[in-house]
Amino acid sequence: MNTLGEEILYRLPKVVSNLGLALIFWVARYIVLVTLNTVNAEHVFLLQMGLLIVTWIFLVRALFNVLTVVDRLTGSFLKRLGIKEGWSRQRIFKDAICIVAVLLVAAAIFPLFSELSNFGPLLQEITTYAALGFILLFVYDIGRTFYRITEKKANSVADRLSHSSNDEGK
Repeated sequence: MNTLGEEILYRLPKVVSNLGLALIFWVARYIVLVTLNTVNAEHVFLLQMGLLIVTWIFLVRALFNVLTVVDRLTGSFLKRLGIKEGWSRQRIFKDAICIVAVLLVAAAIFPLFSELSNFGPLLQEITTYAALGFILLFVYDIGRTFYRITEKKANSVADRLSHSSNDEGK
């Protein structure tokens, strides 16, 4: 996909359909409980567990599609903040510094809003949720970066082991 808009238009129907199917199977689980109440409890339990597993499968599929879009959104947002797309330890350090900065800014702004009588609590709540959102964004980016670094190292170790086993076989 070229642009973020195209990615969203491509993934959105998949997310909606997977969430819809998950909801259908979740409701079917309760319908089974109500309608088959007189049948053997073990059979009803097994059927409910099967429907629950299918529900989770569709939720996981929707989550993977959402994570793809969130990954692109995070990348574009961090580029706007000046954090380059490198997958290095420095990027993890920059994200950690940004988390601390968000906490400090939120802590500094919070008392200012307590002095406002009408909108003070509302602005404090908005500040709290905005800070939480930014912190979650940076934690997600740290996890994403750590995963890519670890994946790269694991692939290089697997390649070395693969080449060494091929050399021993000759």
